[in-house]
Amino acid sequence: MYDQLKTLEKMILDIKKQYQTVSHELSTLKQQPATDPKELAALQSKVDTSHAERDEAKKHLKDLDNRYQSLAEAHHMIGEEQDKLQKKISHLQQQNSELQQHNKQLKQQYNDVQEQNSELQKKNQLAAERTQVVLKRLTRIDQAEGS
Repeated sequence: MYDQLKTLEKMILDIKKQYQTVSHELSTLKQQPATDPKELAALQSKVDTSHAERDEAKKHLKDLDNRYQSLAEAHHMIGEEQDKLQKKISHLQQQNSELQQHNKQLKQQYNDVQEQNSELQKKNQLAAERTQVVLKRLTRIDQAEGS
């Protein structure tokens, strides 16, 4: 777009030079007492053409400027949206980190509970074995007393 603007600016400068040249020639011809109507008409035609080209170049420049403004607005909006998304990503990464830490704590608690459960099962089994021994002894004592 910058290159187009430079090209357009060069065209405008060329048109201005042509305009000045034609204007100077026209001024010179106006000062001369003998003017050729055909030459004057040709020069006036050149001036008119130069004006038309200049007006067209101005219109094109205005269109390019409007397009540039539109693109600049879109770029700004995209930048704002990108900032919002970046903040959201950062927030989600923080939440993820916190959840991973919480998950780690829960895993540790789970492992601790598993270990306690295993120890309690061993104690329960030992208590059951001792209960069996005590019951056998009591049964023997009962049988011995009964005989």
